[in-house]
Amino acid sequence: MPDKIRISVSHNKGTRFFALSPKRKNMVILSLLLGISSFVFTCFGLHYFYQQQQLSKLAITHLQEQNKGLNKLIIDNNSNNHELTQQLETKEDELLVISQRIEDVESVLGLQELSEDDSLLAEKTLEQRLDVAAIDSAVRATMFRLIPNDTPLNYTRESSSFGRRTNPISGKRQRHLGLDLTCKRGTEIYAPADGVIELARGSNKGYGNLLKVQHSFGFMTMYAHLQKFKVRSGQFVKKGDLIATCGNSGNSTGPHLHYEVRFLGRVLNPRSFIDWTPEKFDSLFEKERSVKWTPLVNVISNVVKLQLKLTQKPTIEQVEAINTVKAEQKNNQQLTQ
Repeated sequence: MPDKIRISVSHNKGTRFFALSPKRKNMVILSLLLGISSFVFTCFGLHYFYQQQQLSKLAITHLQEQNKGLNKLIIDNNSNNHELTQQLETKEDELLVISQRIEDVESVLGLQELSEDDSLLAEKTLEQRLDVAAIDSAVRATMFRLIPNDTPLNYTRESSSFGRRTNPISGKRQRHLGLDLTCKRGTEIYAPADGVIELARGSNKGYGNLLKVQHSFGFMTMYAHLQKFKVRSGQFVKKGDLIATCGNSGNSTGPHLHYEVRFLGRVLNPRSFIDWTPEKFDSLFEKERSVKWTPLVNVISNVVKLQLKLTQKPTIEQVEAINTVKAEQKNNQQLTQ
């Protein structure tokens, strides 16, 4: 059968012969072709998927690098926004102060330009200009009620002091306008003096939840990064009233109170006012020389004297004078009738 294909297989027991018919031959050839085609297709497929996998890895690596760059850009922008927000709020406060009639305030407080004699007197020491020992208890009590003093909350530590410092968010050296007092979230904050709530503004940027309290004689205190407000704008508060709770709002690295004290818009070191207590009455006058304490104490002293006069009982002479005036008024009424 010439159409058959004979295949011989030799081994140790002899040689065996196999014969394939044309039909089987075609099936074998077709199977071989299909097998080879499948193998080639599989190889190309694996190569293609391998290339796609490598491209995906490269794309993921590229996206991760872009993500790192974007995160760094976001951090830098947040830092710049924090600085710009603080600068903007500071400028707003300065513009507000400028817009107010400072001359009238200074006139009320007796803070006009010093004459030549006053200038010579101002060159003397604080003890010569302000006799602290002569300030009586009533005036002292009034000052502690009207001027910010003592700590506004029970804090853990002072994490950042007043003056030049390295910003914990931006890492840059800049002026710090207040004190950062570390505290537990929800710690109660109390008014350090009588006053009125000028601003209670909620925000998740910059200073976060911000509270401003206007006190007597041009003093102002500010509280930033608060958790909750306990007062509202326009509300009058007394020394020791609960006004807010400590938090971590805005650009902050942890729960703390940013506390500022200002006089006619000028920032003062809050530490001087926190340390000012009845036991250390003269400490504030020695540390804060930018405030002209002598005329301020005189104004408060006059107010206290007036209050004492109003609360005192009239003397016999005053009673007789009042009775005389009443009698004259009665006689005049009878004459007119």
